[in-house]
Amino acid sequence: MTTNRNSGRILERPVFERLLFAQCWEDPLLDREALQTKPGDALLSVTSGGCNTLSLATLGPERVIAVDLNATQNYLLELKIAGILNLDHGGYLRLLGVRESGLRWHLYQAVRERLSPLAQAYWDSKRPSIESGVLRAGRYERYLNAFRYLLHVIQGPRTVRRLFECESLEDQHRFYRENWDSRTWRLFFRTFFSRTVLGLGGLDPEFFTYVSGVKSFGDHFRRLAHHALVDLPIRDNYFLAQICLGRYLDEHAVPPYLRAENFNTLRNTVGRIEIVTGELGDILSQLPSHSVDQFNFSNVFEWVPQPTFERILRETHRVARPGARLCYRNLLVRRKHPENLDDMFAQHQNLAARLLWQDRSFVYSHFEVAEVKKDPRIAKEEKWQRPQVYEAVTP
Repeated sequence: MTTNRNSGRILERPVFERLLFAQCWEDPLLDREALQTKPGDALLSVTSGGCNTLSLATLGPERVIAVDLNATQNYLLELKIAGILNLDHGGYLRLLGVRESGLRWHLYQAVRERLSPLAQAYWDSKRPSIESGVLRAGRYERYLNAFRYLLHVIQGPRTVRRLFECESLEDQHRFYRENWDSRTWRLFFRTFFSRTVLGLGGLDPEFFTYVSGVKSFGDHFRRLAHHALVDLPIRDNYFLAQICLGRYLDEHAVPPYLRAENFNTLRNTVGRIEIVTGELGDILSQLPSHSVDQFNFSNVFEWVPQPTFERILRETHRVARPGARLCYRNLLVRRKHPENLDDMFAQHQNLAARLLWQDRSFVYSHFEVAEVKKDPRIAKEEKWQRPQVYEAVTP
């Protein structure tokens, strides 16, 4: 996650000095279809847990700029890239925690020299996180660990396992109605994902500064969870598997960057990833005009005031090549480009709505997809380009 210096108090919170997400809890299939990244493209992607940036890298872009305000998120991406470059696929899955292993610290030593000095210092001090599997190391993952423990107490381990044995949507509907959707489940979910509990354990309370019109966080998220549990096939939903079981169902139902068939492609593309720690608006201002084809903004606009949101969109338009595409998510705060920017962006509302319905990560209320309106002749004629002055870590 990243934002802009004008976003206010949130940038001063100590939470930005910690690893918030060890994984991306956003469905990469939405990003891939929305952005249509292809070989030769230039992509800017918010780092977060690194999963979606790496999953987009499997499509072969020529350049990837990974941006995050939180340096620890970028240290995580460095570690994931180092593992791709120095380990075989099996070793990579063991290092991250997909496969069981008692040798993770040894595997870390095998990739350590690939890291920047700051990333080395960070991970050298996190041996317990390495040994338990870094995919479990984030603040949000620990919050979900607590949810999973209580879920097993309430529903029973056997009932939780049986949910993932459903072979059709009809089975899921029936199982949810007859075995899952009890009064205790509804009360538990409403309480655990309430604004108070979520702020204490999952997300910093300042993240909710611009939320309005949501009477009950718990009821809001329970409706979204209901959709994932009964309307979407559960057998390949690795988000729900991680939440409810604490593991992937198998090595086929994993993010694209973890799949064996993508590993060699990633080896050839991760060297094109430039990792930048800084505020999104600042980084955009330092990029040349007409230089980026796709923008994956995660849900960063959740935390910024409207004027900052508009300024970042204007800067995005300057940096974008004609026909560039962007996507971003809304968790609780609706951020839709204002009408006064209609001459800059064309929304793909039907595509966004269809993808949101298919979203296996299920927690987001809105998914925004847009295309940049820009005359190709202007982009071709404009010779001047701003210099690239940010400092990037390149593997």
